[in-house]
This record gives sequence, C-alpha cells and structure tokens, in this order.
Amino acid sequence: MGLFVFLAKWLTQDDFGIYRSFSLILVLLTYFTNLGLDYHYLVSRKQAKLNFHALLQLALIASLVITLLLVGSGVWLGELYHSRYLGKLISVLGGLIFVEALRRVARVKAQKLLLFKELALAETLNVFLYSALSLVLIFFWRKVWLFIVLFYVGNLAELLYLAAILPPLHRADLTRLCQTAWLKKTLSVMGKQRAFLANVSLINIFQMYSSNAPVLFLGALVAPNYLGIYFFASQLIAIPVGMFTTSLSQVFFPLLAQNNASSNLQGIRRYTSLVLKIGIPALFAYALALQYLVPLIWGNKWLEALPLILALVLYYGTSLLHNPISSIPYICRKPSWELIWNLITLILRIAALAIGSRVSFSFAVLLFCIVSAVMHLAFYYLSLALLKADLKEISLYLLSHLPVLTILGIAGLYALSYSLIYPLVIFSVYCLYLVLAEKATLQDLMSLLKPAN
Repeated sequence: MGLFVFLAKWLTQDDFGIYRSFSLILVLLTYFTNLGLDYHYLVSRKQAKLNFHALLQLALIASLVITLLLVGSGVWLGELYHSRYLGKLISVLGGLIFVEALRRVARVKAQKLLLFKELALAETLNVFLYSALSLVLIFFWRKVWLFIVLFYVGNLAELLYLAAILPPLHRADLTRLCQTAWLKKTLSVMGKQRAFLANVSLINIFQMYSSNAPVLFLGALVAPNYLGIYFFASQLIAIPVGMFTTSLSQVFFPLLAQNNASSNLQGIRRYTSLVLKIGIPALFAYALALQYLVPLIWGNKWLEALPLILALVLYYGTSLLHNPISSIPYICRKPSWELIWNLITLILRIAALAIGSRVSFSFAVLLFCIVSAVMHLAFYYLSLALLKADLKEISLYLLSHLPVLTILGIAGLYALSYSLIYPLVIFSVYCLYLVLAEKATLQDLMSLLKPAN
C-alpha cells in the first residue's frame, strides 16, 4: 500500500493504464504456456516426473513462440489499445513471458512438494525487492517502462529463489527437454488428458479475461488514461478484500475438501453471516472514507476514480461470497458447471461494457459491476445447489439482511455530501450494534482469524 501511494503520485494515469494493459496481456498469455498441465501435475499421483517434464517443456516452447508472436504483433496491439508506446513495450519486453511461465512451473513444483514456507519467503522476497527498487529508482526516472521492468525483476528473483531450493534437474533431464522424442511424450500426456486440460484452460482464460474485461476489452475502446484511473480505483478497493478473504480462506478452503456436504453448508452459512454483517458494511465504509482520503493524499489527480470506487463495492462486496467457495464445483466433480458459468459471465460482462461505453466510461464500469454482482450471487447459488442446500431457506436468509445493508448504503451516500464525520457516526453506531447484538458473529470472526495469525 505504501508503494502504491508513491507510485500513484509519481506516475501518470496513462502510465498506470499502459502498465496494467501490458501486465494483463502477459498474464493472459501465460495460461497458454501451461494449458492446464500445471493443474494436472498437481493432482496426479502417478508419473509425476513425466508430468513435470511435460509441463516444463511446454512452458519453454510456448514461451518462445509467444515471444516471437509479440515481437511481430506489438505494433498491432499498441494500435488496438490506443498507445504506440504500449506496442513498443510489448515488442521489446515480450520475452518476459519466460519469467512468468517458469515462475509458474517453479511455484507448482514447490506446491507439489508442500514447500509452503518457502513459497511465502519467495513471495516476500519478490515484493520487498520490487518495492525497494521502485522507491529508489522511479524517484529519479519516472518512466513506465522502468516500473514494468522492476515488477518482473521481483518475479525473476522469486523464480531464482525457488529454483535454488527445489531439487535440481539432472543434466540428462535438461537434455531431454530439447529432444523430439520427449516432445512426443509431452504431446501424449496432453492427448490423454485433453478433456481435463481443456476444461481447466478454458475456465482460467475465461475467468481471467472476464474479471479484467474493463482493461482487456474496454481498453480497445478508450484511451489509456481511463484504464489507469480504473486500475487506481480497483487497487484501492481490492486491498481490504484481499486481506479479508486471504485470512479466512486459510481455514475455510481446506474444510471444503475434507468435510462432507452438511459440514460444508454449515461453514458456508457461518462465512455468509460474516460477509453480510461485517465484510460488506466494512468495505462500503472504507469506500466512503476513500472519497475523502483520495483528494487528501493524491490531490485532484485521481478525482475521476471516486465514482468508480463506489461502483466497485458491488463487484468486490459480492465477490466475498463467490471467491471462498470457488472450488466447490471441482470438489463436487462438476468443473463443467463452472466453465458454463464463466462463459455466461464473460458474455454478459462484455455486453455490459459495450453498452455502457456508449454513455461514458464510468457508466460502463457501473454496468460491469452490477452484472458481476448478479453473477457472483448466481455462482453462490450454483455452489449451494451442488451441495444440495435448501435454496429457499438460503434466499430468505439473504433477504433478511437486505434491509440493514440498504439502510447503511443510503445513509452513507446521503451523509457523504456533508462531512466525513457523518458516515463515521453511522458506521460507529452499526459497530456498536454488532458488539451488543451480534456477539456470536464477532466470536466466529475471531475464531477464524486466530489460526491465521
């Protein structure tokens, strides 16, 4: 967060938009360097060595092909996203796909070996190095290309650290990666697992493109500065959501895989209560506070992000219900259900952005967030249906919380036109209500957070 404060002051809206477009294009293309073989390697219990070598060989070959394609298509991508500079960066820095692809391979290998402590250290090294270099160098050279390079320097450091602690590949294994005979084995693995790989790849690609459609799709219709404004707003509002879901998921996710349906339903009910009574109100209070903090910290430079921050409460608030149970279709052996959901969500989000863009960028983002909120709730119901829950009872439970959330929302927005003190008073009263009347909910929250600490 501290780094983000400085970067938002030092870099322009165009810089943020170019960085976000570049990074998301690379992230999207990274899925084509593994095509689901990473998931196959993680879940496979036999022929682990063969599956790993197939994953590594595909990563190297696909990265080389993608790099060459980016060199040739950089100018076209720059024109698509209304930035010649972006096109130049893609042509020159497209080879960074190797870092992303191999980092993914190393992380999957570490997960397979249950090296979770080492993974955490690698991530810490990544963030520390990237942040330290950015704070020092970008102060003197406030260039977006330097920002991009430093970000991937952090990723490279993570890759090298993981490569150092993982069991080394033998020389014979490295030689095989360049052999046609081993490529045939890789293609054989992919052929045998084509159904699984196709499902996983499509789910990942649809989900990634869909959730980042305001940049990847809308970026072809608007100037880069709008993407920078959206990136700024989404980063600010996503920070508390990430902290909330990460802390709770450390306890919640393992239970989904180990418990039976009835236990999972009980856990989801407890988590839903936390989201409705604490998560969403806290997120909305934070979004209101940002309406004052953004002008105070960053001045008038990012004022256009203020309405986007409020709209994104719909997206990230409902994602609190969706994200922690996203593994249920896999647990219930119904990945095709999630694939269908992702495809429908992608179509609806793009339609919302296309329609909204005819009015304004802000309206397009608002429609995107409304559609996303509906689809997050749809996934919530889909998951509960797989667990054979009583959907009527769940609906009544959700509706019972709607009046309080509505009152908080209307009162907060109304008080926003006066002074920061009024929204603070409103949410202070609500917090007092939680302490006095919702002690069980607060105890649930503390019991879930305690193990994560």
